[in-house]
Order: sequence, then C-alpha cells, then structure tokens
Amino acid sequence: MKYSIAPLALAAISMASPVPDAVASPPSVKISNVVSGGSGCPQGSIDVSYTDNAILPIRFSKDFTASVGPNVSPDNSRKNCQLNIALQFSPGFSYSIYSADYSGYGDLDSGVKGVVKSNYYFSGEQAQSSTSLGLQGPFSGRYTKHDDLDIAVWSPCGSSANLNVNTEVALTPLGSSACGTLAATKENVRFTQQLYIKWRQC
Repeated sequence: MKYSIAPLALAAISMASPVPDAVASPPSVKISNVVSGGSGCPQGSIDVSYTDNAILPIRFSKDFTASVGPNVSPDNSRKNCQLNIALQFSPGFSYSIYSADYSGYGDLDSGVKGVVKSNYYFSGEQAQSSTSLGLQGPFSGRYTKHDDLDIAVWSPCGSSANLNVNTEVALTPLGSSACGTLAATKENVRFTQQLYIKWRQC
C-alpha cells in the first residue's frame, strides 16, 4: 500500500502532584536493573542496555507488531511491552521520568485507526501519566512519538523505586476487510530529579 502520510495527533494526559521546589545540586540517580515483558517483548526477546541515567535505544523484535484484517486473529490487534526499571538514589530524594522517545512504522488501509500509547507509573503509587499518538488510515510510513512528562509522575520517597513504562500498539476495527499493521521498533528513556521539601518528608 502506498499512501501519503496522514496528520499525526499527539495527546498527553497527566495527573500531576503539587510542584516541588527544584534542587540546586541533586544527587545522581542510578538505574540498577531493567526487566521487560509483555506480548510485544516476551522475556528474553530483547536486550536492554542502560547507563546510570538513561536506557539506551531498545530495538524491538517483530513481536511488537499489531495487525488487523481478514483471517487475522483478534489477539494480534494489540501488543504491549512493559519495562520495569529499578532505580537507586540517595535517601530523602524523589525522582521523576523526564522524557521518552519512540519510533516505528505503520501501514493502514482507509478506515483503520492505530494508536501508540504509553503509561508511566511507579510501583505502589497511584499517580500515573499517559500519552498517546493516533494514526488514521490511509497511512503508510514511519512515525515518531516524543513524550515530555516533566514532573507528572514521581517516585516514592526513599532510596529506591521501580518505574513501570507500559507501551502498546493497537489497531481497530476488528473483523473488517480493511488491513493494517502497526509496529514499535525503538524506545529510550531518560530521567531527571527534584527534591520534595515542602509537602513531603522522608
């Protein structure tokens, strides 16, 4: 299928906590481990490399591809990949996801709608932040998705935290004669830090 690129719609919905004061010289945060899992990145299917403060671009396998069309199982219409990122930092500080970048490709017939959605939250915390990128068929080409989350989601106060980044690609409608393919091929994540000094004591 060869079509012109349709407009991309990027929507961000954040549930933000009160804004804490910035820190002049915050300590460094360290990523100590990253575990992946999900229908789009089964355990052991990808190699996650990281530095102290960034996850290097992850190259996903063909598993992270959603498809719809005649004779395509409904299970293939949505694929997800969850990263569980273990962070270590000095006691008395709390950390936030800063930004994330995604890229991939889509090939959608007219009438097929695709969405690339990411959800960010810390284990044990209620606050979450979600972003989504919509693609409307006819569409054929590459897409990019950039998330700037600022201070929407913060780690619990302490010296360690597990951040969950759950990303999915999904297509609708199901069971029609129209075909579509939507894949995520690359992802990376970076961090920043702030100190809760007014409204949260460690």
